[in-house]
Amino acid sequence: MTTDTALQAADAVFMAEQAVGRARGVVDELHATISSAIRVLDDAELDSAKARLSERGGYYLEAAGEHLSRLQRRCSDNAELTDELTGHLERASQAIADAHDVLRDVDTSDPELAVEVAQLKPRLAVMGDMIDLAKPIARLTAQHVDSAHLAAQQVTPPALLEPVTLERSIATAGKELGRADEDVRLLENVVDHAAASARQSAGIATEITDNARRRMAEQGRAQVPRQAAAPAYGSPAR
Repeated sequence: MTTDTALQAADAVFMAEQAVGRARGVVDELHATISSAIRVLDDAELDSAKARLSERGGYYLEAAGEHLSRLQRRCSDNAELTDELTGHLERASQAIADAHDVLRDVDTSDPELAVEVAQLKPRLAVMGDMIDLAKPIARLTAQHVDSAHLAAQQVTPPALLEPVTLERSIATAGKELGRADEDVRLLENVVDHAAASARQSAGIATEITDNARRRMAEQGRAQVPRQAAAPAYGSPAR
């Protein structure tokens, strides 16, 4: 592996770490937004129950409808976040593939570099496996959020006059959001493992970069011709 190739491999690892880190941040935001949507749905369910029991049924039905409108906005936010998450995961996968391609041509004649590459490859493999596992979970999360969104959209003003329709929509949205919440909790664990491997890989990549630059500096110094020492001339006698 030449010095330039070593730097290319390290750059790919750094890009993968950055993408995984951003994915982890989106997962946190997604979890918070889904939790908020569930709380909104709980409020809608409570008002729906009050509508059946209270003389002010119309008021509580209207309140439940407002909660479901808020739920639609939360679901829209979640859909955008899942799209963003998928993008980060895809970029991480591509960066890992690029790193593997470069490392495939490694020259193990340098013992120090060979050790670093031997440490890096399995960590990249773990990170890649975790990313591959996270992708279908992210897709499932998006599907459940979309189903909850569709259920909330079923509650139109005329539907508020039909408590059965309202309760059915609330129940469906609750089931789908519950599944999305389970998905995102699993995503947290998977992406956490990917992030841990990414940090370890980036640490090794930093060592590879530092050593590659050191070798470049040493080669540069070796190529500078040594200047012959100028002969010393004694001062003429006075």
